[in-house]
Amino acid sequence: MFRNRKYFCQSITFYQQEQLLNKVLKDCEDCFKQLDQHGKSIKKDTKDMFIKFTQAKLQDQKKLLETDSVGVFQMLLDIIENVAHDKPLMTYILTTIDAIISENQRLFKQFTRALTPQVVPKLKQFLFLDGYDKVVYEAAAKIVTMIIAEEGGNDAKEWVILFIGGIGNKLKISDQMIMPICVHFLKHDSLAIQFIKSGGVKIVSNLLTKYPTDLHIAYYTILALWLLSFTNESIPLFNEPQLGLIRMIIESVQKISREKILRVSFACFKNLVDVSAQCIELMVDNGLIKVVDLLLKGNLKDQDLIDDIKYVGEILEKNMKILTSFEKYVKELNAQNLTWSPVHTEKFWKENVKKFEENDFLLIRKLAEILKSNNNQNIAVACYDLGEFCRFHPFGKVVLEQLNAKQEIMKQARNDDQMIRENALLSLQKIMLHNWQV
Repeated sequence: MFRNRKYFCQSITFYQQEQLLNKVLKDCEDCFKQLDQHGKSIKKDTKDMFIKFTQAKLQDQKKLLETDSVGVFQMLLDIIENVAHDKPLMTYILTTIDAIISENQRLFKQFTRALTPQVVPKLKQFLFLDGYDKVVYEAAAKIVTMIIAEEGGNDAKEWVILFIGGIGNKLKISDQMIMPICVHFLKHDSLAIQFIKSGGVKIVSNLLTKYPTDLHIAYYTILALWLLSFTNESIPLFNEPQLGLIRMIIESVQKISREKILRVSFACFKNLVDVSAQCIELMVDNGLIKVVDLLLKGNLKDQDLIDDIKYVGEILEKNMKILTSFEKYVKELNAQNLTWSPVHTEKFWKENVKKFEENDFLLIRKLAEILKSNNNQNIAVACYDLGEFCRFHPFGKVVLEQLNAKQEIMKQARNDDQMIRENALLSLQKIMLHNWQV
Protein backbone atom coordinates (compact mmCIF):
# COMPACT_ATOMS: atom_id res chain seq x y z
CA MET A 1 0.00 0.00 0.00
CA PHE A 2 1.08 3.57 -0.78
CA ARG A 3 0.45 4.52 2.84
CA ASN A 4 3.01 2.09 4.17
CA ARG A 5 5.84 3.47 2.06
CA LYS A 6 5.53 7.25 2.21
CA TYR A 7 6.76 9.75 4.78
CA PHE A 8 3.77 12.10 4.80
CA CYS A 9 1.42 9.38 6.08
CA GLN A 10 3.25 9.59 9.41
CA SER A 11 2.31 13.24 9.98
CA ILE A 12 0.43 13.73 13.24
CA THR A 13 -2.01 15.97 11.37
CA PHE A 14 -3.69 12.83 10.04
CA TYR A 15 -4.46 11.51 13.53
CA GLN A 16 -8.05 10.18 13.45
CA GLN A 17 -8.43 11.64 9.93
CA GLU A 18 -8.75 8.42 7.96
CA GLN A 19 -11.08 9.84 5.32
CA LEU A 20 -8.84 12.84 4.71
CA LEU A 21 -5.73 10.66 4.55
CA ASN A 22 -7.38 8.46 1.93
CA LYS A 23 -8.22 11.57 -0.10
CA VAL A 24 -4.64 12.81 0.06
CA LEU A 25 -3.34 9.35 -0.82
CA LYS A 26 -5.48 9.39 -3.94
CA ASP A 27 -4.39 12.93 -4.87
CA CYS A 28 -0.73 12.05 -4.39
CA GLU A 29 -0.60 8.87 -6.45
CA ASP A 30 0.23 10.94 -9.52
CA CYS A 31 1.50 14.08 -7.83
CA PHE A 32 4.78 14.06 -9.78
CA LYS A 33 2.65 14.57 -12.92
CA GLN A 34 1.04 17.59 -11.25
CA LEU A 35 4.47 19.09 -10.75
CA ASP A 36 5.16 18.82 -14.50
CA GLN A 37 2.17 21.05 -15.13
CA HIS A 38 3.94 23.97 -13.47
CA GLY A 39 6.44 24.23 -16.28
CA LYS A 40 9.23 26.74 -15.73
CA SER A 41 8.07 27.66 -12.21
CA ILE A 42 10.10 24.73 -10.93
CA LYS A 43 13.76 23.99 -11.62
CA LYS A 44 14.71 20.72 -13.32
CA ASP A 45 16.74 19.62 -10.27
CA THR A 46 13.63 20.09 -8.12
CA LYS A 47 11.48 18.04 -10.48
CA ASP A 48 14.04 15.26 -10.65
CA MET A 49 14.41 15.06 -6.86
CA PHE A 50 10.65 15.27 -6.37
CA ILE A 51 10.03 12.31 -8.69
CA LYS A 52 12.87 10.35 -7.09
CA PHE A 53 11.59 11.02 -3.58
CA THR A 54 7.86 10.52 -4.15
CA GLN A 55 8.33 7.26 -6.04
CA ALA A 56 10.65 5.80 -3.40
CA LYS A 57 9.45 3.50 -0.63
CA LEU A 58 9.60 4.85 2.91
CA GLN A 59 12.84 3.03 3.72
CA ASP A 60 14.41 4.43 0.54
CA GLN A 61 13.13 7.93 1.36
CA LYS A 62 14.93 7.64 4.69
CA LYS A 63 18.13 6.52 3.00
CA LEU A 64 17.87 9.46 0.61
CA LEU A 65 17.62 11.81 3.58
CA GLU A 66 20.74 10.22 5.05
CA THR A 67 22.76 10.63 1.85
CA ASP A 68 21.30 13.85 0.42
CA SER A 69 19.17 15.67 2.99
CA VAL A 70 20.23 19.00 1.47
CA GLY A 71 18.84 17.99 -1.92
CA VAL A 72 15.57 16.71 -0.44
CA PHE A 73 14.99 19.80 1.69
CA GLN A 74 15.90 22.18 -1.12
CA MET A 75 13.36 20.41 -3.33
CA LEU A 76 10.61 20.69 -0.71
CA LEU A 77 11.35 24.35 0.02
CA ASP A 78 11.59 25.28 -3.67
CA ILE A 79 8.08 23.92 -4.22
CA ILE A 80 6.72 25.87 -1.23
CA GLU A 81 8.22 29.10 -2.54
CA ASN A 82 7.07 28.72 -6.14
CA VAL A 83 3.86 26.67 -6.35
CA ALA A 84 2.09 27.29 -3.04
CA HIS A 85 -1.17 27.76 -4.96
CA ASP A 86 -1.28 24.03 -5.88
CA LYS A 87 -3.46 22.79 -3.02
CA PRO A 88 -3.05 18.98 -3.38
CA LEU A 89 0.69 19.45 -3.80
CA MET A 90 0.92 21.62 -0.68
CA THR A 91 -0.96 19.01 1.32
CA TYR A 92 1.66 16.46 0.34
CA ILE A 93 4.68 18.75 0.79
CA LEU A 94 3.76 20.21 4.19
CA THR A 95 2.70 16.91 5.77
CA THR A 96 5.89 15.35 4.43
CA ILE A 97 8.02 18.06 6.04
CA ASP A 98 6.09 17.73 9.30
CA ALA A 99 6.70 13.97 9.40
CA ILE A 100 10.41 14.32 8.57
CA ILE A 101 11.35 17.06 11.03
CA SER A 102 9.27 15.49 13.81
CA GLU A 103 11.15 12.20 13.52
CA ASN A 104 14.36 13.34 15.15
CA GLN A 105 16.33 16.44 16.11
CA ARG A 106 19.08 15.78 13.56
CA LEU A 107 16.70 15.99 10.60
CA PHE A 108 15.08 19.09 12.09
CA LYS A 109 18.47 20.81 12.42
CA GLN A 110 19.32 19.92 8.81
CA PHE A 111 15.99 21.34 7.68
CA THR A 112 16.52 24.66 9.50
CA ARG A 113 19.95 25.01 7.88
CA ALA A 114 18.34 24.62 4.44
CA LEU A 115 15.74 27.36 5.06
CA THR A 116 15.62 30.49 2.93
CA PRO A 117 14.28 33.84 4.24
CA GLN A 118 11.05 33.50 2.22
CA VAL A 119 9.88 30.19 3.68
CA VAL A 120 8.62 31.10 7.16
CA PRO A 121 6.57 34.11 5.94
CA LYS A 122 5.11 31.89 3.21
CA LEU A 123 4.15 29.22 5.76
CA LYS A 124 2.49 31.83 7.98
CA GLN A 125 0.42 32.99 5.02
CA PHE A 126 -1.16 29.55 4.68
CA LEU A 127 -2.89 30.05 8.01
CA PHE A 128 -4.92 32.96 6.68
CA LEU A 129 -5.83 31.55 3.24
CA ASP A 130 -8.95 29.60 2.36
CA GLY A 131 -9.57 26.43 0.39
CA TYR A 132 -6.78 24.12 1.56
CA ASP A 133 -7.22 20.80 3.36
CA LYS A 134 -7.22 21.30 7.14
CA VAL A 135 -3.95 19.41 7.47
CA VAL A 136 -2.22 22.12 5.41
CA TYR A 137 -3.02 24.74 8.07
CA GLU A 138 -2.04 22.43 10.89
CA ALA A 139 1.20 21.23 9.31
CA ALA A 140 2.16 24.81 8.42
CA ALA A 141 1.48 25.98 11.98
CA LYS A 142 3.49 23.11 13.47
CA ILE A 143 6.46 23.64 11.14
CA VAL A 144 6.49 27.41 11.76
CA THR A 145 6.24 26.89 15.52
CA MET A 146 9.12 24.42 15.59
CA ILE A 147 11.33 26.79 13.57
CA ILE A 148 10.48 30.00 15.42
CA ALA A 149 10.59 28.40 18.88
CA GLU A 150 14.08 27.06 18.13
CA GLU A 151 15.25 30.50 17.02
CA GLY A 152 13.77 32.24 20.07
CA GLY A 153 13.82 36.01 20.55
CA ASN A 154 11.04 38.57 20.13
CA ASP A 155 9.77 36.98 16.92
CA ALA A 156 9.07 33.80 18.86
CA LYS A 157 7.19 35.65 21.62
CA GLU A 158 5.12 37.49 19.01
CA TRP A 159 4.30 34.16 17.35
CA VAL A 160 3.11 32.73 20.68
CA ILE A 161 0.82 35.76 21.12
CA LEU A 162 -0.49 35.46 17.56
CA PHE A 163 -1.04 31.72 17.79
CA ILE A 164 -2.77 31.72 21.19
CA GLY A 165 -4.86 34.72 20.23
CA GLY A 166 -5.88 33.17 16.92
CA ILE A 167 -7.07 29.81 18.23
CA GLY A 168 -10.79 29.53 17.63
CA ASN A 169 -10.72 32.71 15.56
CA LYS A 170 -8.66 33.18 12.40
CA LEU A 171 -6.29 30.24 12.71
CA LYS A 172 -7.74 27.03 11.29
CA ILE A 173 -6.42 24.61 13.92
CA SER A 174 -8.49 21.70 15.26
CA ASP A 175 -8.67 20.91 18.98
CA GLN A 176 -6.67 17.72 18.34
CA MET A 177 -3.69 19.71 17.04
CA ILE A 178 -3.54 22.70 19.42
CA MET A 179 -1.33 21.08 22.06
CA PRO A 180 0.91 19.06 19.69
CA ILE A 181 1.81 22.49 18.27
CA CYS A 182 2.00 24.37 21.58
CA VAL A 183 4.37 21.89 23.24
CA HIS A 184 7.12 23.26 20.98
CA PHE A 185 6.74 26.67 22.69
CA LEU A 186 6.88 25.14 26.10
CA LYS A 187 10.30 23.56 25.70
CA HIS A 188 11.73 27.08 26.04
CA ASP A 189 11.37 28.91 29.35
CA SER A 190 10.85 32.41 27.94
CA LEU A 191 8.18 31.16 25.53
CA ALA A 192 6.49 29.14 28.27
CA ILE A 193 6.22 32.37 30.28
CA GLN A 194 4.77 34.15 27.24
CA PHE A 195 2.33 31.25 26.78
CA ILE A 196 1.13 31.79 30.36
CA LYS A 197 0.85 35.57 29.90
CA SER A 198 -1.13 35.08 26.68
CA GLY A 199 -3.78 32.94 28.38
CA GLY A 200 -2.52 29.59 27.12
CA VAL A 201 -3.23 27.79 30.40
CA LYS A 202 -6.94 28.52 30.02
CA ILE A 203 -6.84 26.76 26.66
CA VAL A 204 -5.17 23.77 28.36
CA SER A 205 -7.91 23.72 31.00
CA ASN A 206 -10.66 23.99 28.40
CA LEU A 207 -9.27 21.07 26.38
CA LEU A 208 -9.05 18.76 29.41
CA THR A 209 -12.58 19.76 30.40
CA LYS A 210 -13.98 19.22 26.91
CA TYR A 211 -12.18 15.94 26.15
CA PRO A 212 -11.74 14.12 29.48
CA THR A 213 -11.35 10.65 27.91
CA ASP A 214 -9.56 11.42 24.63
CA LEU A 215 -6.14 9.72 24.86
CA HIS A 216 -4.48 11.88 22.19
CA ILE A 217 -5.67 15.24 23.55
CA ALA A 218 -5.12 14.25 27.20
CA TYR A 219 -1.57 13.08 26.50
CA TYR A 220 -0.44 16.24 24.71
CA THR A 221 -2.30 18.49 27.13
CA ILE A 222 -0.72 16.88 30.20
CA LEU A 223 2.62 16.89 28.37
CA ALA A 224 2.15 20.66 28.02
CA LEU A 225 1.44 20.92 31.76
CA TRP A 226 4.54 18.88 32.56
CA LEU A 227 6.67 21.24 30.45
CA LEU A 228 5.03 24.21 32.17
CA SER A 229 5.80 22.72 35.58
CA PHE A 230 9.51 23.49 35.00
CA THR A 231 8.62 27.21 34.90
CA ASN A 232 8.26 29.03 38.23
CA GLU A 233 5.59 31.33 36.79
CA SER A 234 3.26 28.35 36.29
CA ILE A 235 3.15 27.27 39.95
CA PRO A 236 0.48 29.79 41.06
CA LEU A 237 -1.75 28.41 38.30
CA PHE A 238 -1.29 24.83 39.49
CA ASN A 239 -2.07 26.12 43.00
CA GLU A 240 -5.40 27.61 41.90
CA PRO A 241 -8.26 25.30 42.97
CA GLN A 242 -10.80 27.07 40.77
CA LEU A 243 -8.73 26.47 37.63
CA GLY A 244 -8.46 22.83 38.67
CA LEU A 245 -5.36 21.72 36.71
CA ILE A 246 -4.26 19.16 39.31
CA ARG A 247 -7.80 17.83 39.68
CA MET A 248 -8.13 17.38 35.90
CA ILE A 249 -4.79 15.56 35.60
CA ILE A 250 -5.88 13.17 38.36
CA GLU A 251 -9.22 12.61 36.62
CA SER A 252 -7.41 11.84 33.34
CA VAL A 253 -5.21 9.29 35.12
CA GLN A 254 -8.34 7.64 36.53
CA LYS A 255 -10.32 7.68 33.28
CA ILE A 256 -7.49 6.81 30.85
CA SER A 257 -5.46 4.06 32.44
CA ARG A 258 -2.63 4.06 29.88
CA GLU A 259 1.06 4.11 30.76
CA LYS A 260 1.86 7.07 28.48
CA ILE A 261 -0.69 9.15 30.43
CA LEU A 262 0.67 7.88 33.76
CA ARG A 263 4.28 8.66 32.81
CA VAL A 264 3.69 12.27 31.87
CA SER A 265 1.20 12.87 34.72
CA PHE A 266 3.49 11.61 37.46
CA ALA A 267 6.48 13.40 35.94
CA CYS A 268 4.39 16.57 36.34
CA PHE A 269 3.32 15.65 39.89
CA LYS A 270 6.95 14.93 40.79
CA ASN A 271 8.01 18.41 39.73
CA LEU A 272 5.15 20.04 41.64
CA VAL A 273 5.54 18.21 44.97
CA ASP A 274 9.16 19.38 45.07
CA VAL A 275 8.25 23.07 44.87
CA SER A 276 4.73 23.65 46.21
CA ALA A 277 3.07 22.67 49.47
CA GLN A 278 -0.24 23.92 48.09
CA CYS A 279 0.04 21.57 45.12
CA ILE A 280 0.61 18.70 47.54
CA GLU A 281 -2.51 19.79 49.39
CA LEU A 282 -4.55 19.80 46.19
CA MET A 283 -3.27 16.34 45.26
CA VAL A 284 -4.35 15.01 48.64
CA ASP A 285 -7.68 16.83 48.43
CA ASN A 286 -8.42 15.28 45.06
CA GLY A 287 -7.70 11.71 46.09
CA LEU A 288 -4.29 11.11 44.51
CA ILE A 289 -3.17 8.94 47.44
CA LYS A 290 -5.87 6.39 46.63
CA VAL A 291 -4.89 6.48 42.95
CA VAL A 292 -1.25 5.85 43.91
CA ASP A 293 -2.22 2.86 46.06
CA LEU A 294 -4.28 1.32 43.25
CA LEU A 295 -1.53 1.86 40.68
CA LEU A 296 1.16 0.28 42.85
CA LYS A 297 -1.06 -2.77 43.32
CA GLY A 298 -1.41 -3.05 39.54
CA ASN A 299 0.79 -4.61 36.91
CA LEU A 300 3.04 -1.74 35.83
CA LYS A 301 6.25 -2.70 34.03
CA ASP A 302 8.07 0.63 33.66
CA GLN A 303 10.42 0.89 36.67
CA ASP A 304 11.00 4.63 36.17
CA LEU A 305 7.24 5.18 36.28
CA ILE A 306 6.91 3.01 39.39
CA ASP A 307 9.67 5.03 41.07
CA ASP A 308 7.91 8.31 40.23
CA ILE A 309 4.59 7.03 41.59
CA LYS A 310 6.26 5.85 44.81
CA TYR A 311 8.10 9.16 45.19
CA VAL A 312 4.92 11.20 44.84
CA GLY A 313 2.98 8.81 47.09
CA GLU A 314 5.55 9.01 49.89
CA ILE A 315 5.44 12.81 49.90
CA LEU A 316 1.63 12.82 49.93
CA GLU A 317 1.53 10.35 52.84
CA LYS A 318 3.93 12.52 54.88
CA ASN A 319 1.62 15.49 54.42
CA MET A 320 -1.68 13.63 54.82
CA LYS A 321 -1.96 14.16 58.59
CA ILE A 322 -1.26 17.88 58.33
CA LEU A 323 -3.74 18.33 55.53
CA THR A 324 -6.60 16.58 57.31
CA SER A 325 -6.33 18.66 60.47
CA PHE A 326 -9.06 20.83 61.99
CA GLU A 327 -7.07 23.90 60.90
CA LYS A 328 -7.34 22.73 57.29
CA TYR A 329 -11.12 22.56 57.63
CA VAL A 330 -11.31 26.06 59.10
CA LYS A 331 -9.15 27.38 56.26
CA GLU A 332 -11.46 25.82 53.65
CA LEU A 333 -14.58 27.10 55.35
CA ASN A 334 -13.30 30.63 55.80
CA ALA A 335 -12.27 30.74 52.13
CA GLN A 336 -15.71 29.37 51.19
CA ASN A 337 -13.98 26.81 49.01
CA LEU A 338 -15.29 23.43 50.16
CA THR A 339 -13.92 20.48 48.18
CA TRP A 340 -14.34 16.74 48.58
CA SER A 341 -11.11 16.51 50.55
CA PRO A 342 -10.18 14.26 53.51
CA VAL A 343 -11.67 16.78 55.98
CA HIS A 344 -15.14 15.98 54.63
CA THR A 345 -15.23 12.36 55.75
CA GLU A 346 -16.70 10.25 58.51
CA LYS A 347 -13.26 9.86 60.12
CA PHE A 348 -12.71 13.61 60.34
CA TRP A 349 -16.12 14.34 61.88
CA LYS A 350 -15.86 11.51 64.36
CA GLU A 351 -12.52 12.85 65.62
CA ASN A 352 -13.28 16.59 65.53
CA VAL A 353 -17.03 17.09 66.08
CA LYS A 354 -16.64 18.54 69.62
CA LYS A 355 -14.37 21.31 68.29
CA PHE A 356 -17.33 22.74 66.40
CA GLU A 357 -18.90 23.80 69.72
CA GLU A 358 -16.39 26.68 69.98
CA ASN A 359 -17.69 30.28 69.83
CA ASP A 360 -21.30 29.16 70.09
CA PHE A 361 -21.04 26.78 67.10
CA LEU A 362 -19.62 29.55 64.86
CA LEU A 363 -18.35 27.14 62.18
CA ILE A 364 -21.71 25.37 62.00
CA ARG A 365 -23.34 28.78 61.55
CA LYS A 366 -20.99 29.46 58.63
CA LEU A 367 -21.87 26.11 57.09
CA ALA A 368 -25.56 26.92 57.39
CA GLU A 369 -25.00 30.25 55.63
CA ILE A 370 -23.27 28.48 52.74
CA LEU A 371 -26.55 26.67 52.03
CA LYS A 372 -27.87 30.01 50.75
CA SER A 373 -24.92 30.62 48.40
CA ASN A 374 -24.76 30.12 44.61
CA ASN A 375 -21.80 27.72 44.55
CA ASN A 376 -23.15 24.22 43.86
CA GLN A 377 -20.15 22.33 45.19
CA ASN A 378 -20.04 24.42 48.39
CA ILE A 379 -23.75 23.72 48.98
CA ALA A 380 -23.36 19.97 48.35
CA VAL A 381 -20.38 19.66 50.72
CA ALA A 382 -22.09 21.81 53.35
CA CYS A 383 -25.16 19.53 53.22
CA TYR A 384 -22.91 16.51 53.73
CA ASP A 385 -20.99 18.11 56.60
CA LEU A 386 -24.11 19.28 58.44
CA GLY A 387 -25.46 15.75 58.23
CA GLU A 388 -22.21 14.38 59.69
CA PHE A 389 -22.31 17.00 62.46
CA CYS A 390 -25.83 15.94 63.37
CA ARG A 391 -24.82 12.30 63.19
CA PHE A 392 -21.87 12.57 65.62
CA HIS A 393 -22.80 15.44 67.97
CA PRO A 394 -25.23 14.54 70.79
CA PHE A 395 -27.15 17.80 70.34
CA GLY A 396 -26.59 18.15 66.61
CA LYS A 397 -30.24 18.00 65.67
CA VAL A 398 -31.16 20.72 68.16
CA VAL A 399 -28.37 23.01 66.94
CA LEU A 400 -29.43 22.64 63.29
CA GLU A 401 -33.07 23.35 64.12
CA GLN A 402 -32.10 26.49 66.05
CA LEU A 403 -30.12 27.71 63.03
CA ASN A 404 -32.98 26.89 60.65
CA ALA A 405 -30.47 24.71 58.77
CA LYS A 406 -32.83 21.76 58.51
CA GLN A 407 -35.34 23.84 56.50
CA GLU A 408 -32.58 25.06 54.18
CA ILE A 409 -31.42 21.49 53.60
CA MET A 410 -35.01 20.49 52.79
CA LYS A 411 -35.08 23.24 50.14
CA GLN A 412 -31.81 21.93 48.65
CA ALA A 413 -33.31 18.44 48.47
CA ARG A 414 -35.41 19.82 45.60
CA ASN A 415 -32.44 21.46 43.86
CA ASP A 416 -32.01 20.78 40.13
CA ASP A 417 -28.36 19.91 40.68
CA GLN A 418 -28.02 16.16 41.26
CA MET A 419 -24.95 16.44 43.51
CA ILE A 420 -26.72 18.93 45.81
CA ARG A 421 -29.97 16.95 45.81
CA GLU A 422 -28.29 13.66 46.72
CA ASN A 423 -26.23 15.15 49.56
CA ALA A 424 -29.21 17.09 50.92
CA LEU A 425 -31.35 13.95 50.99
CA LEU A 426 -28.56 11.99 52.70
CA SER A 427 -28.19 14.80 55.24
CA LEU A 428 -31.93 14.79 55.97
CA GLN A 429 -31.80 11.05 56.64
CA LYS A 430 -29.09 11.63 59.24
CA ILE A 431 -31.06 14.48 60.82
CA MET A 432 -34.29 12.49 60.95
CA LEU A 433 -32.52 9.42 62.34
CA HIS A 434 -30.31 11.17 64.89
CA ASN A 435 -27.38 8.98 66.04
CA TRP A 436 -27.53 7.22 62.62
CA GLN A 437 -24.80 4.54 62.60
CA VAL A 438 -22.77 6.31 65.30
